[in-house]
Amino acid sequence: MAPGNYRYPQVKTPLRRQVHAPSPVSKFGLFTWRREVERNHSTRNYNKSLKRNALDLPLRYRTNREVDDDDVEDMGMVENVAMDVDKAEENEKEVSLDDVNLESSFPVTDVSSFEAYRKVLKSAENRTFKLKDRGFGNVLKERCRGLIRSLRSFFIQDDEEPVEDEPFRPLSKEDETAVKQAFSANVQNILVTHENSNIDITGETLRCLKPGQWLNDEVVNLYLVLLKEREARDPNKFLKCHFFNTFFFTKLVHSGTGYNYGAVRRWTSMKKLGYHLIDCDKIFIPIHMNIHWTLAVINIKDRKFQYLDSFKGREPRILDAMARYFADEVRDKSEVEVDVSHWKQEFVQDLPEQSNGFDCGMFMIKYIDFYSRGTYAILSG
Repeated sequence: MAPGNYRYPQVKTPLRRQVHAPSPVSKFGLFTWRREVERNHSTRNYNKSLKRNALDLPLRYRTNREVDDDDVEDMGMVENVAMDVDKAEENEKEVSLDDVNLESSFPVTDVSSFEAYRKVLKSAENRTFKLKDRGFGNVLKERCRGLIRSLRSFFIQDDEEPVEDEPFRPLSKEDETAVKQAFSANVQNILVTHENSNIDITGETLRCLKPGQWLNDEVVNLYLVLLKEREARDPNKFLKCHFFNTFFFTKLVHSGTGYNYGAVRRWTSMKKLGYHLIDCDKIFIPIHMNIHWTLAVINIKDRKFQYLDSFKGREPRILDAMARYFADEVRDKSEVEVDVSHWKQEFVQDLPEQSNGFDCGMFMIKYIDFYSRGTYAILSG
């Protein structure tokens, strides 16, 4: 059959659509490709038209599932035409999809066929791997860190030193050696004694810091005393806080008798503390609930009562007891009536959450550490 003396079958219900992903296979297991060529073209013009890039050819496919006899006959004519076209393409060495260089400086923008789509996707993956090999992601992260540091320096005065990097400072080799020696010490040996609080830490007590262990009262209470001493050394860097020990809440709210302010009334005298609780920014109350550590905070600075639990639990009765205690304490020590009925009760959810059954104590003391600094952005997540 000479080129130009045949015609394509007329599609009854043509549907033009751009395909950006592999399209469904037709009932006969192939895609129907049709090229529109003018009826009276010469052989020379027709051969030139074959040299067009295959990516420029529109994709058409059938959408109806029912095929009648006329359609079968039309498809047979199309197959004959396709055979002639293939021969002409071999003679003229037509550019195929395999010859397209997607790595060149001219990106492919027409993805109207499945093969082109696959090659474009492969090219994008290659570029992604090259960027990763060249450390593009690390460079981007470093630029973001530099931007954050520049913004931070804009808000921090020259005489202030940022403390954000301190909480998670890694241990030195000397520190790791000291920790190993402490863990291997005799359980009866007193490793450290804190004179102001009269707390002794023995080898047996310190072993609660090993992985998989639960923190005990001695370690938690000593840590809270050290936080108070840290604040006294540099009051401009930390909030003014008061840290109750782990026995306070069980005295205030007894399991048998309930709320009893008289049981803890003498804990906060001016002679013992040197200040009134109403003068603090925050008051921290560690709570041990049988086998779980949580934290209650009387946030005087923001006028709210907060509850922090590494399991995201909620205990309204604890915050109710804190509100009642603060009103009684201020009335007794400062002779001031404080209306806490309008203070907010907050069960903090934007917190790191423990993923096991033994780290609740460690999460609790780090909550206290960060909240006493007034830095919440680093703790959240």
